[in-house]
Formats: sequence, structure tokens, C-alpha cells
Amino acid sequence: MLSEATIDVDRYKREGYLVVPGVLDSSQLAQMRAEARRVLQTCAEDPERYAIRIEWEVDNVDESRRSQMQGVIRKLEPVSDLDQAFADLARDPAVTAAPEAIFGDSVELFEDKLNLKLPGGSPYPWHQDWSCCWRANTDELVTCFIYLDDADESNGCLQVVPGSHIGKPIHPFRQGSHFEVDPAYVPQDRVVPVPLKAGDMICFDSYLLHYSDYNRSDVPRMAIIYTYNPARLGKVNEHRFPDPGH
Repeated sequence: MLSEATIDVDRYKREGYLVVPGVLDSSQLAQMRAEARRVLQTCAEDPERYAIRIEWEVDNVDESRRSQMQGVIRKLEPVSDLDQAFADLARDPAVTAAPEAIFGDSVELFEDKLNLKLPGGSPYPWHQDWSCCWRANTDELVTCFIYLDDADESNGCLQVVPGSHIGKPIHPFRQGSHFEVDPAYVPQDRVVPVPLKAGDMICFDSYLLHYSDYNRSDVPRMAIIYTYNPARLGKVNEHRFPDPGH
């Protein structure tokens, strides 16, 4: 069990992210990989029913890669209502200890998703979660990104700009995009890749600039992502769940 003493909250406030190693042990990793594969297969076999949850790789790669990415799921969101194991892990103290220390409060789950980056899988361009995705409810948010596979630069580990969250800046989008930060606002000389082992977790601020590249390897990079808000704000994003018919 992590304690507040083992979580460097001052460093998080300074750099905008924090690494927590060994959140999942080998047996938990095996279970969550199996559950992830099961949920992905369920959704892929009935894409019409789960369409509102699915983001497809084919919609995010260039034309030369599209044939190999037909039927491949890039992201599934949300997942905690589809599988009890995902719901249970969201409340696991090994996961929640870090955001609780950062907030100085217990936490409520704001958002959850499963990201899948198979070999050839597409990048997530430079962005800030707050400005590209939310801009509602609250910006008091900590995202906990838990790897189910070893992740490095070859298969698309997260890359961050330490300190880019300070002052809560909202950078302009690249022309024609409502997601990607204008590259002119990304200080490339400050970019830090954060390679981690399966079972490790990186927590980061909703204003932090971050990115992940193509998976240029022959191994997958799958991750479970939970975002939390302080419990004092209540369950502010319950509407994220699709209607039962979907």
C-alpha cells in the first residue's frame, strides 16, 4: 500500500506528472490483460451496439496503413460499466493513493477508458486533456495511466513536457484541429519520454502537454486510464455512461 509519504506531491506540482511503479503485480496484470481482450472482442463482435464507445484505428492512420487496421479498436470509452474488474481496479488503493495524496482528499472517478496501440497503431498528437476533451465540470483532475504492456519510445510510450501545466495555460490548436496543440507551442527541447514497465502508472495534470508516437515495434502497448476528481466535488461526470441500449 502506498502512503502519502511515498508520493512526491511537491514534484508532481512542479513537473505536472508522477510515476508510480508496480501498481499491478503479475497476477493482476494477467487478469486485466485477459479482461481487456474479452471486452475488446465483445465490442468488436457487435460494433453497432457499442459504436458510441469505440474509436477505430482506421480513422486515425494515413491511407497507406488503413488496410492493416480494418476492424482494430484504438480506444474504448468508458469500460468500467462493462466489466467489474475495471470498476474494481478504479477503486483499488494502489491506484487511488496517488491522486488522493495530490488532492489531499478521497476521489471520485471522472473518466475511464482502455487504450490499445497495436503494432502500427496511431499516435496521439500533442494535446492537453482539459482544453481538447473536457472544459466542463472541473479542471481539478488527475489522470492515472496504467500500462498493461512494457512501454518505450518504440511502441508509443507517453512523452511529456515537464512543468507545462504551470499557470493552467490553454495553448492554441493546430489550424484545422480541435484536439492537437499547435506545434509552435510545444518546446521540443524540454520533451521527456517516460518509458515504463507493465504494471507501472504515470499520473498527470489535465493541463500537461503530452503525446504518444506510432507503435513502430512488433509488440502491443495497451493501457487502462482512469481520471479522478476530488470527492468534495461529488460525482461530476456520471453522464459519461451511454444509454443502456448502446
